[in-house]
Amino acid sequence: MALSIEASEPLELFLWKGNEDANPDKLKNELADVIMYALLLADKHGLDIKQIVEDKMKLNNEKYPVEKAKGTAKKYNEL
Repeated sequence: MALSIEASEPLELFLWKGNEDANPDKLKNELADVIMYALLLADKHGLDIKQIVEDKMKLNNEKYPVEKAKGTAKKYNEL
C-alpha cells in the first residue's frame, strides 16, 4: 500500500503544470521514495531486481517490437 501511495506523489508535482514547471528537487525526493519502497518490496520477496527488469524488458521487446510499436500507443494485441 505504501508503494501505491508514494507512486502517486510525483504526479502532484505535475498537476496543472508542464514538465518544465516541476520542481526538480521535489521530484528527486518523491522518486527516491518510490524507488526505496519498490526495492524493499522486492527484497522482502527475494526478487533479484536486475533479473526482473531484464525479464520485463525482454517481454516488452517481444510484445512491442520497435518496427511495429514505434510512434503508436496501441496495445500489443492491436499492432
